[in-house]
Amino acid sequence: MFLADKIKQAADCLSHAEALLIGAGAGMSAAAGFDFTDKAAFARDYPGMLQYGFNCKMNMMANFSVPQELLWGYYLQHVKETRFEPGTNPTYQDLLAIAERLKNYFVITTNADGLFERNNFEKTRIHTPQGDYKLVQCLTPCTTQTWDIKPVIEQYLPLVDKATQKLPRNQCPKCPNCGGPIFLNVRGGNWFVEEPWIEGALRYKKWLSKNQHRRIVVIDIGSGYSTPMWVRWPAEELVRRNPNARLIRMNTLHPEVPDDIKKQSISFSESANEILAQLNVTLSAKVDSLPSFLV
Repeated sequence: MFLADKIKQAADCLSHAEALLIGAGAGMSAAAGFDFTDKAAFARDYPGMLQYGFNCKMNMMANFSVPQELLWGYYLQHVKETRFEPGTNPTYQDLLAIAERLKNYFVITTNADGLFERNNFEKTRIHTPQGDYKLVQCLTPCTTQTWDIKPVIEQYLPLVDKATQKLPRNQCPKCPNCGGPIFLNVRGGNWFVEEPWIEGALRYKKWLSKNQHRRIVVIDIGSGYSTPMWVRWPAEELVRRNPNARLIRMNTLHPEVPDDIKKQSISFSESANEILAQLNVTLSAKVDSLPSFLV
């Protein structure tokens, strides 16, 4: 099937949907220009890291094999750039326009970069089960408390030596309760503090319970097999259990869908930024013919 035909088919599904579930993995951020495998950008932005054998951000994802002064020397800059500097993004704005047409939507994302929130998706319609870079926690953990990372960045980032990408020895952030090491509140081990995300999980469960048997469309963007239990597999199972559900998968690396739901699925191997832009244009052209429950 030609790309234009698949775009039209996806637009038709969305035009008749009663609910929209958006699932997003690392491929969504990559499509929006935040690629953790980009070696050239890494060498430009983190030249001090090259001497240790690291050549992309993916190498440093929850990498506790390095000393604390290097771990934090990297993450202070990385979080500042990734979580707080980028403004709105065209790819996320195209997806937001699609979501707002349907109104009845929910987002589940494994990304910790806060880009959905920063692109004006409703906070109460976002669940981030893997955590968020905006919080830090004790690594023990000695408490279920979490803390805002911004004061940590403001205090420690100016101390990082650009030549070594390290903090001075014994100048790493510490837990205010026990004095032990802290890290980002992201799911990287059994130390992960779940408490900040329980409310979002409950809202997601409630929304899903209400909408899973309706004419629901699942847009699954860039979720692979690293943590398929959060987005990829639940999306497939939801469609499998509901003959009126449809799956729109956008994934440059893993666009495949199981054989038993292929007739309910539309799969794109092209980049999500291209697909979402075209899909948004196609839906805009169909707006006058949308059913009343979508207006």
